[in-house]
Amino acid sequence: MKRHAMQILVFGLLLIAIQSAAAQPAPFADAKLAWTLPWDADWVTAVSFVGDDRVAAGNKLGDILVWDLPAPGEKAPMPSRNLVGHSNEITRMLTTPDQKMLISASNDRTVKYWDMTAKDGSGGTVVLNSRAIQSALDKKKKGPTPVEAKVSLHKFAKELIGHKDWVLGLSQTPDGKTLLTGDDKGVVIVWDLPAGKELRRWQLQGWAWGLAISPDGKNALIAERKPLIFDPGALTGLRLWDVETGTVKAELGKEIKERMAACAYSKDGKWLACVRGGESGGLSGKVTLIEPSTGKKVRETSPGHLDGATDLAFHPDGKHVFSAGRDTLVKIWQLEDGKHVRDLGQGRGGQFKDWICAIAISPNGRWLAAADMAGQVQIYALSK
Repeated sequence: MKRHAMQILVFGLLLIAIQSAAAQPAPFADAKLAWTLPWDADWVTAVSFVGDDRVAAGNKLGDILVWDLPAPGEKAPMPSRNLVGHSNEITRMLTTPDQKMLISASNDRTVKYWDMTAKDGSGGTVVLNSRAIQSALDKKKKGPTPVEAKVSLHKFAKELIGHKDWVLGLSQTPDGKTLLTGDDKGVVIVWDLPAGKELRRWQLQGWAWGLAISPDGKNALIAERKPLIFDPGALTGLRLWDVETGTVKAELGKEIKERMAACAYSKDGKWLACVRGGESGGLSGKVTLIEPSTGKKVRETSPGHLDGATDLAFHPDGKHVFSAGRDTLVKIWQLEDGKHVRDLGQGRGGQFKDWICAIAISPNGRWLAAADMAGQVQIYALSK
């Protein structure tokens, strides 16, 4: 009798657990598009949150705009700031942990710091549909009415000029003390971030195509690209480096042969990931999860992005990683088992169809920003 009662109790507890699990909403089930921020001057190539309610984006022309996000349900905002100083494509952006400084890397061979606490600068105007206007003029047609935004113009607070070619990689430690940059001559530089002082450098065999420094500042994962005359024949490399000595700790290219477009460590250092990019056909844009201390491949997510991935970002919950690709989708993955959670976006499919160039997640994990080649920044509400 006692045994029978125990079985009933166990069954009851199991039933309660199943019902409780079923009642829990799936992760990001309610995520939806909140605002579209139009800016069609050129491709929007980099994006970063400044705090939880501001987003900055940079484009191929070297321009950077900043938007102050409104309360949920309100209309999409106009940009409030224009950060002036770069003369070529913005390749990467990040915000320091204290949310006071925005840092941008560019094909103009510089890295610039922008003081986001600065008071209003001089007045200026930005035309948000300039590409559409120019396209109409080129076709000798009547163009649309200019969409103008009044902005505050700001100059950079500090400039790093240690690179002699396009700066493609940008990463920092969570304590805001160390910055790592890499260029397409294969030069990697370690900086004292607050001082903007070069500490050391080393030379790669190829371009620093994707780059990430570990939270403790000791290791760096760097994806290299070694172009040939015809890009589809480009060689690749993926190595784990000792930041202090500039020496290789692990050669990952023997096991992971694909060209990686971006790399990232989770803030707690438990996870390391990279995404396959480049003009690769099929559902090739997969996330590869790597054991941070050894560089060993843990798993690969599936299905990948059509025609390759472009960027990735860890969610602050420590349980999910987001990837973006040429298929105009943002994919959400569960870190524990690599399970595909869901997609965000319309999925127009294939490259050269407004693919997403860069993504960023707000510090509180509530917002996702996705910047695309159509000249838009899509802001998604990940939670209510």
